[in-house]
Amino acid sequence: MPRRVILTLVALAALIVVARLHTYDEPLERDITGAAVIGHELLAGRPLYTDMWDHKPPALHITHAAAILLAGYGPGAIYVLNVVAAITSLLGVYAGATVVGGRVAGLWGAAFWTFVSGDLWLQANQPNTEVFINACVVWAFALLLRTNRPSLLRMVVVGAFFAWGSLYKPVIVAPAALLAGAHLAAPPWGHTRRRALGDVGVIAAVGAAVWLGTFAYFAGAGRFADFYGAVFVYNRFYSGSVLNNLRAGLVPQTLAPAILAIAIPLAVLTLAGGVRGAIAGPRRPWLHLLALVVGTELAIALPGQFYPHYYQLWLPPLAIGAGWAIGSFAGVRPIPAWTPHAVGAAAVLILLSQQLPLYQVEAETWARLKYGELFVSEDGLGRELGALLTPGETFYEWGAETGLYFVSRRSPPSGAFYVFPLLNGPAAYPLAARAVADLERRPPAMFVVNKGVMFGGKIRHPVLDWAAPRYVALAGTGDRGTFVLFVRRGSRLDVTLAK
Repeated sequence: MPRRVILTLVALAALIVVARLHTYDEPLERDITGAAVIGHELLAGRPLYTDMWDHKPPALHITHAAAILLAGYGPGAIYVLNVVAAITSLLGVYAGATVVGGRVAGLWGAAFWTFVSGDLWLQANQPNTEVFINACVVWAFALLLRTNRPSLLRMVVVGAFFAWGSLYKPVIVAPAALLAGAHLAAPPWGHTRRRALGDVGVIAAVGAAVWLGTFAYFAGAGRFADFYGAVFVYNRFYSGSVLNNLRAGLVPQTLAPAILAIAIPLAVLTLAGGVRGAIAGPRRPWLHLLALVVGTELAIALPGQFYPHYYQLWLPPLAIGAGWAIGSFAGVRPIPAWTPHAVGAAAVLILLSQQLPLYQVEAETWARLKYGELFVSEDGLGRELGALLTPGETFYEWGAETGLYFVSRRSPPSGAFYVFPLLNGPAAYPLAARAVADLERRPPAMFVVNKGVMFGGKIRHPVLDWAAPRYVALAGTGDRGTFVLFVRRGSRLDVTLAK
């Protein structure tokens, strides 16, 4: 690789590192803090699913645990995950984009990725699960396309990327299946259709081996029922009807929501390049990109939720497609040689005009723009709880604000610390029983209630029934708007004893 290419990629990576520093202290949303808390507790020996409950497969928690080992428990670990995932995807976009147009296309694709990968409206400036899925998919895509001769090892690596990505979210099966179909429909040069079928078989076998190994691990540990109930049984309830979700994904508001406005320049370039590829070739890469695009839309629609961060999955294929477009038109007569690069520069300027103003506001404002006031309030209360409680004291929250534990550096006394599965679905009864048993065994000093989850006689629940006779509102300052703070009767925080 030429030195100028390496220097350019290093400069783009440095831009990502610096840009993510701007929101280093941003109040984080619950998916990120929940995974961090679970990762931290796993390192302390608390078993996943059997104690620390979540409905996501284990890769996310393992990834956070690894970052905590490296950078400590706190925002530093989140930042490390953020930049490592973004730079891994940057290099994957470059590798994929060089397939059409060589290094020129690769560098343009990498530049486009740099300027869209931290978009606020897609909640992409912090490491949601999608950043790890993107890193896996883009490298699998690049390696699959760059195959120019039979290579068992390469197919094993492609399968490993898809398999590891599926351990973040199984929705990755959609782009994986469609890319396998494209590989069969248009095998690489020198491959027979039979050889391409063998490649797909290797990829599928690696995926099957990884999942069978995961099943075997939890079965051997005596925790298979807990794992299967959380990741499969609960997720069927969570997602609902797959067909209904796919139909909902075709509605204009969910197919192309306004938050994808940043991707419009890249989509236009990709479409132009695709038209040229269909007319003048090469067609194989564009067929694979089409498969990735369709698979991406399916992956977004499958869970049936359509959260903004799901749409981050669009960014790698569009960055690659836009890079391919510039590479496709570069050197084509009678188009002047400078024209494709001028178009690419114009696209970058458009992206910068959308992104730079956001960096003039503080990190806390980013959280408000994305999620409203909730996580800002949660962050402030978490800091207060960390100061109010002594090192040996804990609290339990009736709500879904996992950042309270993350910010306060307090371990949840129960691994059933996310309220919604306790209220509805197939896990509600066993999780409620588990939470009550945990709280009885390790009574927390405080019981924090999110008023938005109905409390004070509006609902009956075993956890609330357990807490009601044991806790009293914190005198004077117990009501914090969104939250109400309760303290254990008879504890040092219970001033009612003085009456």
